[in-house]
Amino acid sequence: MADIAKMQSNSLSEEKTNPETSVTAIAEYDEYVGLCEVMTEDKMKKLVRKIDIRVLPQLIILYLMSYIDRTNVGNAKLFGALADMGLSGQDWNTALSVFFITYALGAVPSNIMLQKFGPRIWLPTIMLCVSIILICCSMQSTMAGWTTFRVLLGLVEAGVFPGCSAVLTTWYAAGLNEVSMRKCADIHCCRYSPHEVHTRMTIFYMGASAAGAFSGLLAYAIGQLDGTWGYKGWRWIFCLEGIFTALLSIAAFWIIHDTPSKVSWLTAEEKRFVVLRHKFSAGGESGVAEKEEFSLAAVRQVFEKSSLIMSSIKNLGYSAATAQAMTAPPYIFASLVTVFSGWAADRYKQRMLSVLLPNLLAMIGFIIIIVSVRYKDLPGVTLFGIFFAIGGLYPISPAVTAWTALNLAGTMKRSVGIGAMIAFSQLGGIVGSNIYISTQSPTYPVGFGVSISMLGLFGIVWPACYSFMLKRINANRAKISAEEVRAKYTEKELAEMGDESPLFRYST
Repeated sequence: MADIAKMQSNSLSEEKTNPETSVTAIAEYDEYVGLCEVMTEDKMKKLVRKIDIRVLPQLIILYLMSYIDRTNVGNAKLFGALADMGLSGQDWNTALSVFFITYALGAVPSNIMLQKFGPRIWLPTIMLCVSIILICCSMQSTMAGWTTFRVLLGLVEAGVFPGCSAVLTTWYAAGLNEVSMRKCADIHCCRYSPHEVHTRMTIFYMGASAAGAFSGLLAYAIGQLDGTWGYKGWRWIFCLEGIFTALLSIAAFWIIHDTPSKVSWLTAEEKRFVVLRHKFSAGGESGVAEKEEFSLAAVRQVFEKSSLIMSSIKNLGYSAATAQAMTAPPYIFASLVTVFSGWAADRYKQRMLSVLLPNLLAMIGFIIIIVSVRYKDLPGVTLFGIFFAIGGLYPISPAVTAWTALNLAGTMKRSVGIGAMIAFSQLGGIVGSNIYISTQSPTYPVGFGVSISMLGLFGIVWPACYSFMLKRINANRAKISAEEVRAKYTEKELAEMGDESPLFRYST
């Protein structure tokens, strides 16, 4: 460590920079390594359990309610919303499309506000806004009113998933950089905790799968109120779930936790360890510039990253109530696949396969559906295809989110990057809302054809190409020694570069 300090001092002297920057960085890294030495396997497990209990369940519940709210629109259609508001099929598709537009536009600004106000204030606030809009949706009777509140719903709901995902990256280890791993490979914390974030993201996202199963059963139950007090079943669904979301949002102001340094249930040692681990996991001794202020440079870099497109499917032609009840098993299956995918990705450190294989499963499911749906006497085969389609689609979002988080260094850049990834992914929602044309029921050749093509191109071909590019970058960076890098750049410059630093290694 003395040699490192001497080398840094010489480099900074030559470049006439402030030596305090290097001294601080090295002192903090020494402190981090010291904490790693005292964080035994038992202490690490205890720390992770604390976070699992205090942070993860609250975010899961919050996102579960958000996703249930989003799936209300499908339930509304099944329970007669079109006829009740006098909407045509195209009117309905238009209302679906505008939701995804504002949902895409709202993700990045929302995550910037998350950094400004903190999770404990921002996440409950946007969920409370969601609940108010849902209740207003239940009162609409015209195209104008319905579309207006769909626009608003997309805007405020946009921040829930990327916000929760960004919060998870501040609490869980996202995987140590190869440089750091070589320096502390024998230390307990490096062996037992470097890959936590993808597993937790899949557990968190499993809330969406559970929401898919739960929302269908809940809609089935609430739908029985159809006609009560003169209100249609779809109005009851929006109203009651909106009220429940409001109550949950108010409680969230007390149960959502901010950053690790601001909580009282971690010891001083644990707080410092989590903070320093978050800083040094990506950039060796240099750490990462954990800027929380808005940065145009960070946004520009983020929007140069990749994106992914998703799609959805319709019911098999059963009655509204029966169709809703039958949606539960595929979503339960999707939950299991999602958790297994996250566990395997962290266990075997295979990020590309965690994206490619679920997309392949979904593609197989869509092919089964498009072939079998032509035959009315084969509903079981079609349902089997739905299992594959949903089971393949659901692991993709946490996989891509985790991959994005692992390859972006710096709190603001990572937060903006996650928001941008979610924003780009909503392009699939806009397309999906308009390609399943009601006059083409039940075969939907355009809808299924486009879905299969997009899964193949963006879900299978692109992840493989992206992984290959990252491996090439890593190989080129590995050719440059750490001594050469530090002779060229100061510690401050390396920290500011984040994932652009020659010391950073991308997860592939």
